[in-house]
Amino acid sequence: MSRFFNPDNPVMEFIAKVFDLVILNLIFIFSCVPIITIGASTSALSYVTFKMVRGEDPYIWRNFWKSFRQNFKQGTLVRIFSILIFIFLGMDFYIINSQNTSLFAVVRILLWIVCAVALSVFLYVFPVISHFVCTTKQALKNALLMTFGHLPYTLMMLALAGLLLFLCSSSSKLFAMIVVLSGICGFSVVSFVYSIMFDRIFQKYESET
Repeated sequence: MSRFFNPDNPVMEFIAKVFDLVILNLIFIFSCVPIITIGASTSALSYVTFKMVRGEDPYIWRNFWKSFRQNFKQGTLVRIFSILIFIFLGMDFYIINSQNTSLFAVVRILLWIVCAVALSVFLYVFPVISHFVCTTKQALKNALLMTFGHLPYTLMMLALAGLLLFLCSSSSKLFAMIVVLSGICGFSVVSFVYSIMFDRIFQKYESET
């Protein structure tokens, strides 16, 4: 029995990891309440899950708010920029969907590709901001380059995002279940999964610095 409660026991390590993800998820949701802070909160979430993946500094509360303060300006600017981009794309879809010609069908496909690229960039940019010291312009540029430079990982991240969107829209029961799970540990778990991929991606750039 004493061996089971040993902190080095794999089962106990897993339980501790789950507990940490639940706590981190609650902190993230709380920090997003003002809405304007979502960008900084997303960057801080990525910062903490990245450290968890690497087994570094386990102090969740301290690390979250440290990153939140350091990246508040950049995270907020990127968040506002992302909202403007997707509003613009949404308006384009509205205009195109009102047309039924074959030409606009092609444009609609191209627009979906642009949306996928934009989503990919914003999946990359918050981890970039939290992990590297760079300007907002550089962070967006680096995120765009990584989107195409690490296409297999990009496609896996888009697939996960697409799966979650599909499940949310497939039925009201699944939507309610995902909402409940998101409130418990959903955001932190997804960020943790993404951080596993970002860990492998960022190693290349860390070796170049």
